[in-house]
Amino acid sequence: MTTERPNRQAAEVAKGVYLLEIPTPFSVGPVNLYVIKGERLTLVDTGPLTDEAWETFVAGLKSIGIRPEEIEQIVLTHHHVDHCGQLERIRRVSGASTLAHPLAIPYVEMDEDFLSFHDRFFYDLYKESGVPNDKLIIIQKYQKLMMTFSERSRIDAPLKHEQTVPGLPGWRVLYTPGHSQSHLSLYRAEDRVMIAGDHIIKRISSNAFIEPPRDQSAARPLTLVQYRTALQMCADMEIDLALSGHGEPVVGHRELILQRLQRNWERTDMLRHLLAEGEKTAYELTAMLFPILYEKELPLTLSETLGHIDLLTILHQVECRKKEGVLYYSL
Repeated sequence: MTTERPNRQAAEVAKGVYLLEIPTPFSVGPVNLYVIKGERLTLVDTGPLTDEAWETFVAGLKSIGIRPEEIEQIVLTHHHVDHCGQLERIRRVSGASTLAHPLAIPYVEMDEDFLSFHDRFFYDLYKESGVPNDKLIIIQKYQKLMMTFSERSRIDAPLKHEQTVPGLPGWRVLYTPGHSQSHLSLYRAEDRVMIAGDHIIKRISSNAFIEPPRDQSAARPLTLVQYRTALQMCADMEIDLALSGHGEPVVGHRELILQRLQRNWERTDMLRHLLAEGEKTAYELTAMLFPILYEKELPLTLSETLGHIDLLTILHQVECRKKEGVLYYSL
């Protein structure tokens, strides 16, 4: 549980853009929501479904003279529960429409067929990765997390790369996948401001979470490759201020992105050295790369390991063999 106390006063962080810091029960700490005063009063992200999050949200809006009922539309940067959990609660009060990337829809609407496939996908992935049977309970823990800190809601309109955000002239959508398949950011060229969600965060490198494909017959997305590509796209852009989903704004985004990409390759090199000692499963590699964290944060750390295996595979620097349903990697 986080011990950080959020600021209940909203702060104007760019022209017509206000930051609301909302508490979460997760180790990442508070989540940042943004209110944009445009043709439509727009909220970016909602925070998790907790009473404390709701009370802080209402107080933050009040500090800038807004009531929850006045919110006209909600834009989601992505579908993780710390960013969209209290979506339906806000919709019930305000009647606001919701805009998000199409890949957020099955999560937000809790599509039963997709969520069933989601669980099968992770069961198979974890088994192939050599995760012990007693650790597979993490799949049920994810279900409980969703049901505890979010509730079924709906997406009214999809947002896609490069389109203008309805009701917000001057703001355009950027598809920035990697941290999640549904992740998008908003960019205003007039003053080079980007609302970056969890794509660019100052104090931590966003994890490129492994997620199932939307098409059940397709291969899983290469999330770390996606994340690096989206970072490189942003490095080529003129961004004076990146407003993050957690923590303080980012100034000097190119330097930060370069550091992230370099550290990323350093971890890939670590993995290469570990594989030079002999073949290993993804779970074994995860335990070696993250000896303190891997048991507590298995989905996060295993995603990181698999992402670096993907990079080595693309470079034709790793081989894989399957034995009794488990994948073993070697140089």
